[in-house]
Amino acid sequence: MSLPPPRPRQNLPKPYYQDEWVTIYHGDNKNLIPSLGKFDLLLTDPPYIIAVGGGGLSKKRQDFKKISGKIDEGFDMSLLERFENWICFCGKQQLRGLIDTADDSDGSWMLITFFKKSVSPMVKNTYLPDVEFAVHKWSSGRLFGECRDKSRIAHFPNERGEFSHPTVKPLSIISKLIKLGSKEGDSVFDPFMGTGSTLVACKALKRKCIGIEKELQWCEVAKQRVQQEILL
Repeated sequence: MSLPPPRPRQNLPKPYYQDEWVTIYHGDNKNLIPSLGKFDLLLTDPPYIIAVGGGGLSKKRQDFKKISGKIDEGFDMSLLERFENWICFCGKQQLRGLIDTADDSDGSWMLITFFKKSVSPMVKNTYLPDVEFAVHKWSSGRLFGECRDKSRIAHFPNERGEFSHPTVKPLSIISKLIKLGSKEGDSVFDPFMGTGSTLVACKALKRKCIGIEKELQWCEVAKQRVQQEILL
């Protein structure tokens, strides 16, 4: 049975795209979040804090040119306080802050979401940046999935594929996290939508999802992705 699209909320702009499972807003999440209702899960990959180092090597990388001044300066973690259940990717500089934010919950874990098989040697007196972290906070009874899904370490390839966005996460990882943090029919929110991987996985797994993205080009990519047939 086809579900009706989510009803427009007060003080929200017209969605950039909407169907029975997905709603996309183009804008700044700080302006839009106060007008949104509650969600069963927030799942997002926000801006990391990225230091330019490695003897100047990173300055020459195209990825860093794309994110400089856009998605390399972190985010305001206080936005998580209005959500009871969330999964948030992070860089190592943000890990302690996210763990502290989640500490008073019924449950929280640091997850190593995937290993990068190929990383640039942008290190000086430190380890290679070859893992990605996330922190999961959940309220009582809100950890789902089969036993095999609950490993805190997931080893999947990086599936950047045809997308030029520099921080795309593997869809297999996103799908795993959605199944751990929600159940079929739940509502999911991604305030840093990017190319829409959270939305794509939610639609395939029959979760309603709202995403917000301030860069218009990624809104269009996300729209095209969710309009395609999705198989996981």
